Amino acid sequence: MMVHGDQVRLTPRERKVIRRLTGIDPHFIRDREGLNRFREQHLKVYPSDSAQIRMVKILLRKYLVL
Repeated sequence: MMVHGDQVRLTPRERKVIRRLTGIDPHFIRDREGLNRFREQHLKVYPSDSAQIRMVKILLRKYLVL
């Protein structure tokens, strides 16, 4: 992840990994606000999530913090 001021750019590899894990291409993340919105909208942990899915979401939420 490249950060410059409020701008955020995910590397192609990071985008690919996030897309594979969430099913959503995070190409629209361009700033800190967009990154935080993505975390809140797409990485919520639900009671119906399997243990593996919960762990992946928790790890991504920790990783995608600025």
